[in-house]
Amino acid sequence: MTPAVAPPLRDIVLLGGGHAHVQVLKRFGMHPEPGLRLTIVAREPHSPYSGMLPGFVAGHYAWDDIHIDLVRLAAFAGARFIAAEATGLDLANRHIEFGDRPSLRYDVLSINTGGVPGERFASDFVTPVKPIGRFLPVWERLVADGALRRLAIVGSGPGGVELALAIASRFAELGIVLIEASPEILPGFAPAARSRLHKALAGQGITVEAGFQVVEAQGEQVVAADGRALGVDHVLWVTGVEAPPWPAAGGLATDAAGFVAVDDCLQSVSHPGVFAAGDVAAIAGAPRPKSGVYAVRQGPALAHNLSAAATGLKLRRYRPQRRALAIVGLGDENAVASRGSHAASGRWVWRCKRWIDQRFMAKFNNLPTMELPPAMLPSALQADAPDAMRCGGCGAKLSADLLLRVLNRLAIETSPATLRGIGDDAAVVQVGAGSVAMSCDGFRAMIDDVYRFGRISAHHALNDLYAMGADPAFALALATVPVMADAMMEEDLFQMMAGALAVLRQHDVDLVGGHSAEGAELGIAFSVTGTLAGPALAKGGLTPSDKLVLTKPIGTGALLAAAMQGSARAGDVMAAIECMDQSNAAAVAILRRHGVSGCTDVTGFGLAGHLSEMARASRVGVRVHASRVPRLAGVLDVLAAGMASSLHASNERAIDDYAILGAAPNAPEVRVLADPQTAGGLLAGLPADRAEQCVAALRQAGFAEAAVIGEVGGQELVISST
Repeated sequence: MTPAVAPPLRDIVLLGGGHAHVQVLKRFGMHPEPGLRLTIVAREPHSPYSGMLPGFVAGHYAWDDIHIDLVRLAAFAGARFIAAEATGLDLANRHIEFGDRPSLRYDVLSINTGGVPGERFASDFVTPVKPIGRFLPVWERLVADGALRRLAIVGSGPGGVELALAIASRFAELGIVLIEASPEILPGFAPAARSRLHKALAGQGITVEAGFQVVEAQGEQVVAADGRALGVDHVLWVTGVEAPPWPAAGGLATDAAGFVAVDDCLQSVSHPGVFAAGDVAAIAGAPRPKSGVYAVRQGPALAHNLSAAATGLKLRRYRPQRRALAIVGLGDENAVASRGSHAASGRWVWRCKRWIDQRFMAKFNNLPTMELPPAMLPSALQADAPDAMRCGGCGAKLSADLLLRVLNRLAIETSPATLRGIGDDAAVVQVGAGSVAMSCDGFRAMIDDVYRFGRISAHHALNDLYAMGADPAFALALATVPVMADAMMEEDLFQMMAGALAVLRQHDVDLVGGHSAEGAELGIAFSVTGTLAGPALAKGGLTPSDKLVLTKPIGTGALLAAAMQGSARAGDVMAAIECMDQSNAAAVAILRRHGVSGCTDVTGFGLAGHLSEMARASRVGVRVHASRVPRLAGVLDVLAAGMASSLHASNERAIDDYAILGAAPNAPEVRVLADPQTAGGLLAGLPADRAEQCVAALRQAGFAEAAVIGEVGGQELVISST
């Protein structure tokens, strides 16, 4: 039988989030290619648009205005997003190498990483403006410190001049000197445009030092080859970028400067399976300045050629324009335009530039909704149909009510050797003179990065044992991989198991066996076994007057659900992934040292559901202060916008057990307590006089948002807004 949807058969990997690659993603989102799987690997989850950087510095734009959200764009394109930075290439085996994770296989590779800053004057005194993602945090820190009095900008091309004018317009008290090695600034500009820009620089009090070949920049001084020296507080380096070393080191053909040599199809002249665009590329016979305008123009041809290379079709030639229109903002909502011998200036030019830039950004941040085909069900059945968008991770667990009904129907009996069983985080059984703890856990993938998914899955499985106070020792794995080309199935299984194995090794857990199978979706489950040196921690150990301590923030379920819909901020999603990829091993050791009475890990049934279990098992009441519960950034926003995990509605039934004081039951700060967590934190009861000391120790150990969130007492379950 022929499958209804073609399985992935080729991997196209986009390395870098540059101006050409965002267009490739948009094109694949609008016109999906059957049989092709797209993956973007980028150092940062946001791609800054270089043309709007001066406007941001001048205060005309907000941070979001000048960044493309790569996680959201990848979701729109049906592509995987992986946050990583390449360090090398294995061209013979078609692998990209990284410093902190296994290499990644590709069938077709495209490189749009940009150049790298030169190392000649690298220091805390000199900040390269490219890559912009690294420049912005430094710039914001310099501004916040308020210590800048005199600033040097090295490089007087359009970018350097516009940046100088933008800074001067916002920080009038700042002395700025613009340094240029050539005898004249902007030599390629029309004379009228150059004259107008000279006047603008002089009007802002910016000094121009032409013919100044920098040979030294350190000790608050910039020195020229002719002996001139300038005293400044900081230097911004805006001259041309250099080539990253790894393409040439990996064996790709490069030009004399080390940039990837490509032909007029943007295809490597030495390796047909590799393409390159933007600053990192050099087109043989058609050299162009390292400017974002050329990368933007390369996008459509690159998108076509990547698909064509993967499917054996004819490539399309890219013809770079001979002259590009340059528009330089003056920082005061005026601008100067230059192309060839033609020039123009005024507010209308600024408005034109603003329209061009905002229109470009809107293409990638205001994405259309690609509707799923409606389910062809009779109207009488549609009310029982599940949502088409189903979550992975713990958001894919069966609901607590459904599970309880099944367990009641099964009427499971255990032998006296079972010391703790169903209902606790892990089973504890008597074996000879000692006891062991056992648990199993697993789910389908909820993030694009298969390696990180493997890591998070292993953390999640080990958490059950840590919540019982056990030391994990052995693990069995059950891996499911969807049907694809053999090489792709092998790669996904390797990436997933490599991530899991890295975590297991970190915790001295032996992977002793397992099973693999084909399935509809990527997934993994673990059976883990550990030892107990003393009495097990249990959900039912809470005592009156205990304080409730939570080791990690909550919110992964809603954020991952929003990410599936392309509606979560990239930074928020990446923060959630980092939170999930944090071990609880150190936390349980700290909790034990501070006299923990009862403990569980917060997972699929949410904080409210797991706390209800603890309260019932301990036969006590509890009070949770909603405002004190640590939450991941952005989660309240997505809940307020109506986005939640597919398990959330079922979890909210647990909130019905609570008396809610000072807030509406549907308030986001209450609803988040039902959010299902994957690889969540530990929830524990601590003696009241030791809880704050325990939280301080947790924060020092890396659990930065650990907090006391409530207390044990009375007979009721209470959620308080304060």
